[in-house]
Amino acid sequence: MQTLRPKHLVAFFVAFLLAWGVARAATLEQASALLDAGHLTQADHVIAQVLADKPNSAQAHYLDARLLAAEGKWPLAEQELELARRLDPTLSFGPQDQVQALANEVLKHQWKNPAGLAGYGQAALAALFVLISGYLVFGVMRHRRQPPKV
Repeated sequence: MQTLRPKHLVAFFVAFLLAWGVARAATLEQASALLDAGHLTQADHVIAQVLADKPNSAQAHYLDARLLAAEGKWPLAEQELELARRLDPTLSFGPQDQVQALANEVLKHQWKNPAGLAGYGQAALAALFVLISGYLVFGVMRHRRQPPKV
């Protein structure tokens, strides 16, 4: 028989309260407990509710960044982390080592799949397509204008 760890019990209790509607308003503590326990879907629902209630909460945006990072949604995690930093530049509510670890992880993944560079690559391919298409259309039009050789 598998024993439940204390953080699993907390997450289970929070999920139970949410499921039965006893907890009227989601809290940052609930979201953090669910996130720490690895219950990402439930944490997502709680964070969404907290953000709806408190859209200018740096801590809620930080938790959303943690959730998005855990889901591997790195560009979105980066946006949420930047928003949390705009709202509270020090991010004083969280353990600084955890905050720095998240920032480093986001930065590491930014370089693996940089959206900016991917956008430039797509623009370059589009420009190349337009140039080749233009060249082909110009060649066809020029060929039609020449009188047939007899």
